[in-house]
Amino acid sequence: MKAGFIAVVGRPNVGKSTLINKLVSEKVAIVSDKAGTTRDNIKGILNFNDNQYIFIDTPGIHKAKHLLGEYMTNSAIRVLKDVDIILFILDGSQEISTGDQFVMEKVKEARRTPRILVINKIDKLNEEQLRVKRKEIEEKLGSFDGIVEISGQYAIGLPKLLEEIEPFLEEGIKYYPDDMYTDISVYKIITEIVREKILLKTRDEIPHSVAIEILNVEKREKGKDKFDINIYVERDSQKGIIIGKGGRLLKQIGEEARHEIEELIGEPIFLTLWVKVKDDWRKKKPFLKEMGYVEEKN
Repeated sequence: MKAGFIAVVGRPNVGKSTLINKLVSEKVAIVSDKAGTTRDNIKGILNFNDNQYIFIDTPGIHKAKHLLGEYMTNSAIRVLKDVDIILFILDGSQEISTGDQFVMEKVKEARRTPRILVINKIDKLNEEQLRVKRKEIEEKLGSFDGIVEISGQYAIGLPKLLEEIEPFLEEGIKYYPDDMYTDISVYKIITEIVREKILLKTRDEIPHSVAIEILNVEKREKGKDKFDINIYVERDSQKGIIIGKGGRLLKQIGEEARHEIEELIGEPIFLTLWVKVKDDWRKKKPFLKEMGYVEEKN
């Protein structure tokens, strides 16, 4: 038995969460085409060939514009020195950017941690484009302990990725039971499901301005359990967008979230969503702390 913790890092929207969901064959991280979807370090656990791979999905590393962004980037960077392997995910269909180079700077600070470059989205590239991409990587990012070419969305190259990781796992250790695929609490997954539905149904101005909180859970011996959930936004205009004309969009969000939550917990529920305005909440430390986004410094 071998096991190890694997940080999955990269700039926003390169496919980190999609890759982990494919590897674990379960939905442990929400996915959307909006950059910055992942806000916390989320573990996805894969038991395969007598090995335990513990993937840590991290927020996209970027130069923060507010306290929430600072929390997200710092939580990703903090992980780098505490893992056995770093997977640096690159969107192979795009030119290597200053954002990718910024991530590389942070990866290099974890000097002793092995790093594997993962070129994602190769389904969008032909062989000549891949050859050019390999040369660009060498020139702009330098060397790695391994390079793997994959398509996370279509599960191309994932066995090869596990092969590259395997030598860096630690012998004789097992951290989690075989039937465990994440360490996230059910309540945390529920809030993320609601946030995902909002991301998928709203405009670009909404995604980063939404926070989700379970206000109350009423357990009932007979009948459905009742979940009351607050959706926080920063402006009245955003509240109007989420509610929609005649409350239609909020109803759609609630129905889709409820169906997925019922699949998760295996029983029917009542789900009530409330939309509230908290001006500029991403810049306010007391509220961020209340929502679990600000960590105490030692």
